[in-house]
Amino acid sequence: MDIKTTILENSLELFLQRGCKAVTMDDVAKENGISKRTLYELFTDKSDLLEQCIGYLHCHMMQYSAKMEEDSQNLLELLFKIHETQSDVIINLKRNFFMELKRYYYPIYKKTVEKFTVYHREKTAEYLRQGQKEGLVIEDINIDLVTKIIIEISNIIEDSEVFPLKEHSRKDLFREVVILYFRGISTLKGIELIDKYIQINK
Repeated sequence: MDIKTTILENSLELFLQRGCKAVTMDDVAKENGISKRTLYELFTDKSDLLEQCIGYLHCHMMQYSAKMEEDSQNLLELLFKIHETQSDVIINLKRNFFMELKRYYYPIYKKTVEKFTVYHREKTAEYLRQGQKEGLVIEDINIDLVTKIIIEISNIIEDSEVFPLKEHSRKDLFREVVILYFRGISTLKGIELIDKYIQINK
C-alpha cells in the first residue's frame, strides 16, 4: 500500500470516529507519522483530503459489494449478507459523518450524495433483474419505479431523525421494513427463501 492510500485509509477512520469538523490536518499528519509539508504535497487542503477519502470509501464499497456478490448464491442471500455486515455501530458512525458533512461541507456532501445515488440505483436495478432471472422476484414490476422506492426506503431507515438507533435497531428496521417490502415483490419461491433466511438469522 502506497503512502497516499495509507493516509486516505487512516484519515477516513479519523473522520468517521471524530467527525469531519473536529479532525484537523495536524491530527492527520500525526496519525500517519508524517510532516504537514508532506501531507500538503499530496492534498491541497482538508476539503481535498475529505473528498478523496470519500472517493476511497466509494471504491472500497464497490469492491466489497463485488466480493459479497461472488459469495452469494442468489439475490436474497446477498440481501441478508449486506444486512449482517451493517451493525448499529457502523450505521451510527456513517449517519454522524454524513450529517456533519452536510452541515459543514455541503458542496462535497451534495456531490457525494449524487455519486452514491447513481451507484445505488444502478446496482439495485441490476440486483432486481438478477432476482427475476433466478425466479425470486416477480416479472410484472416496473424496475425503475421499484428501484426508486427501494432507495427511498434505504434513505428513510438511515435517517436518524425518523428512526433513532436508540429506539429502532438495524435488525428491527431490516425485518419490519426491508423484508416486508421484498416479500411483496417476491415470487412464492422467493418468499420461501426469505422465510428460510429469517429463521437462520434469528
